[in-house]
This record gives sequence, C-alpha cells and structure tokens, in this order.
Amino acid sequence: MLKQKPTFEAIEPNFGHSFTYQKFDEHRLNKNNIWHYHPEIELVYVNGGSGKRQIGSHISYYTDGDLILIGSNLPHCGFTDSLTGNLSETVVQMKQDFLGNEFFDIPEMKNIQGLFEMAKGGIAFTGNTKLKIGDKIEVLEYQSDFQRLLSILNILNELGKSKDFKILNAEGFLWKPR
Repeated sequence: MLKQKPTFEAIEPNFGHSFTYQKFDEHRLNKNNIWHYHPEIELVYVNGGSGKRQIGSHISYYTDGDLILIGSNLPHCGFTDSLTGNLSETVVQMKQDFLGNEFFDIPEMKNIQGLFEMAKGGIAFTGNTKLKIGDKIEVLEYQSDFQRLLSILNILNELGKSKDFKILNAEGFLWKPR
C-alpha cells in the first residue's frame, strides 16, 4: 500500500454538464496515473488489456479489460498506461448528488442508492456484466448529452442489480483531508 498522501483532484464538468465524460485511446492517453482522490464517484471501463488496480488499501491485477466503480473520496491510481495494451478507457465522474439532493432518494433509484453505498469500497464487475455494460459505456461516445445522461442512469441501475462483482476494499479506506 502506498504510504504517501493521495493528491486531491479537482473535477469540473464542462459548462452545461452535470458529470464528466472522457474517452482515452492510443492517440489520447490518460496521463492521470498518480495516487489521488476526489468527491466524485468514478465509473471506469477499460476495453481490453491488462493492468494493476490500486483502490484504497486494495491492490490486484486485471486481464481482458476492467469495469470499476469507485466511491467518493476513495484514493486510487490510474488503471492504464502505454503498456496496458487496452483499446480504450472510458471514465465517467459524477458527484453523488449530480442530479439534485433528493433525486436518488425516490423509490425508482433504490438499485443506484445501494450501488453508491457499495462503491465506497470500490467495486470490480466481472463476467457478463462487464461485457454488457462495457458495450453500453463504449456507445456513450456517440450519444447526445441528454441520451448520455439517460444511458448513465440505465448503466448505474443495471450495475446496482448485478451479481457479477467484487468489493475491492471491504475494510474501507476513505481519505479524509485535514
């Protein structure tokens, strides 16, 4: 486990957006590989390749891509670099209240509420969920802003119903800056 303090990453969605969406590939590498944290929940899909996951006090390796959901203020390192061999990496970041303080309190959002609670420990999705949701995340690139928002809600709901997952940092390791 890293002994150094994680760096705070300030995430600001583009004007007119409530979340950030970024897609990286061989022409645009994700250079944010440092140990960091932020209040936003982060959904990461790595299409193909192999690499290392470092989330809180958990370290493990993935092969054939990865689908991860990282909770608010949970320190983590980047998941890809020039040696990972992945086709692309898609990152969606949102504050837990990105749709308003009470939006996720309604009954229809029960699956997403549970998902956000589990994400405090970091979640790696596997099997059919990784494949199916990975495809949906790849499609986000071609959608309008409104379609993308609806798709993200659908993705989060499906992840909240999935049984194909592992909590990575079960003992908890949230960063509380002083």
